[in-house]
Amino acid sequence: MTLRLDQARRVAVRAQRLDQRRNTAPLALLRRLGAIQIDSVNVVARAHYLPFFARIEAPRAAVDSLFNARTTTEYWAHEASLIAREDRDLFAWRMRSWQDHAWGNMLRTAADHPGLLDMVEVEVAAGPGTSRELEARLETDHPRDRSDWGWNWSIVKSACEALFWSGRLSTSRRNAAFERVYVPGGVPDIDDGTAAARLVAHAVQASGVADRRTIKDYYRLPPAIVDLGITQALGAGTVQRVDVAGRDWYADPHLTVPRHDAGTALLGPFDPSLWDRTRVEQLFGFRHRLEIYVPEPKREFGYYVLPFLFDGHLVARVDLKADRQAGVLRVRSAHAENDAPTAVAQALTAELHRLADWLGMTKISSAQQGNLDLPLG
Repeated sequence: MTLRLDQARRVAVRAQRLDQRRNTAPLALLRRLGAIQIDSVNVVARAHYLPFFARIEAPRAAVDSLFNARTTTEYWAHEASLIAREDRDLFAWRMRSWQDHAWGNMLRTAADHPGLLDMVEVEVAAGPGTSRELEARLETDHPRDRSDWGWNWSIVKSACEALFWSGRLSTSRRNAAFERVYVPGGVPDIDDGTAAARLVAHAVQASGVADRRTIKDYYRLPPAIVDLGITQALGAGTVQRVDVAGRDWYADPHLTVPRHDAGTALLGPFDPSLWDRTRVEQLFGFRHRLEIYVPEPKREFGYYVLPFLFDGHLVARVDLKADRQAGVLRVRSAHAENDAPTAVAQALTAELHRLADWLGMTKISSAQQGNLDLPLG
């Protein structure tokens, strides 16, 4: 099969469930997308809320319930992610080789404090807890001379995260402060080839069409795993090769191509459709970059920028901030792409009002910075 870039774009929008807003359960969407990134930045809303807002009719409480459901859990999928519980098995290879991938502070904690990981694991086996709760329990059960190193929160947290990455701990829910509650885990008994093939098929299904780079990035797969998975998935017939603009991509074997562009949504900066920024530029002609860690004078569009999908095209972006104390959604800037249709301002304004309502904001204010004037009223 051969696809033009515009056809590949329509396939991608539909596969990401952005072609229309659906009345479906959050769990069904999570299973479709494979993973929802969790991030601590809370300028508008926590990152995991916005992909649901963009795609389905569901209140935030319905998204919150996913973190306490027996059908979901968390693991390092794309980044730290919410996933369906059955998909945790597919990352056994990552758990087995956690020391090759984990952050340096986790490795230093394990190396510098022998026995700490085992001690924390035993403590969790005695009862679930957050890292702060575990710290307090360890302080009581195993008092130490603080002239040595004591029970420092960052050390206990690093130990918990190392155990979480290695699969020895898992998580059952988040508490009211959005802290992980750790529970005993376990490394699933699944071979690398089976897991890799299923991850590749998941990534392709969620992407619609994807090249090797997109598949690799979707679950942050190392080269050996992505190549093993593609080979196995092709052999099993769970993906097929397609030609997109003269290059090898991969698609679902039952691929259908939408005839028309469709889909209007405001996308959070960590939305799964935006993870592979090179792909976004190829399919949409839209350059998406996170500027959170860019010094303010050097930012082009703003701190927390949400791209706007209008009729299946990325045509604008807004820098937003939720002022919760004042109940105001603040539009710090709005920019339209050079080829954006004239109707984009009205459509984006309607979506901003919808977002404000969803967040419980009573007003929208705008600094009217950028090249797009919004008729906010």
